[in-house]
Amino acid sequence: MTTTVHRSAEITVSLPLRQAMELFTPEGERRWADGWDPHYPEAARRAGPGTVFRTEHGGHQTTWVMVDLAPNRIRYARVAHGLTAGTIAVDAVGSGDGVTQVRVTYDLTALTGAGEAWLESFEADYDTAIAEWSTEIATALERVAPDMSDGRKRGDRDESA
Repeated sequence: MTTTVHRSAEITVSLPLRQAMELFTPEGERRWADGWDPHYPEAARRAGPGTVFRTEHGGHQTTWVMVDLAPNRIRYARVAHGLTAGTIAVDAVGSGDGVTQVRVTYDLTALTGAGEAWLESFEADYDTAIAEWSTEIATALERVAPDMSDGRKRGDRDESA
């Protein structure tokens, strides 16, 4: 059985660095991830290291803690109760011309036999799942601003002016 999985994959986000990385915050992910609905034990604390939130997916509750936030990286610790525990890292590995290349790395350990089975499935589907993120993000960006080629949403101000 699989007890630990360490997997990375890269996707391209058609946004400048800052906006691309915002998509991987708890609130930013709402913009593109169907069913993503974080709940915060402390409602006023939704950003920055130390932020704690919970999600539910596939009948499993997961507790997340943002442990690091920088312009080019975000790191989370997470525990899927009764299944797995570990870390998720999102690192910008390149950016320019309004496009950011992002590496998503999961490092998870099974906590139970059910967690081992879940990890086995997770590992087998990882590349496909991360590729779907790319599609979901692109679709969400098209919905928000189909005519904005520079990655800004309608109403964003031009910070270069």
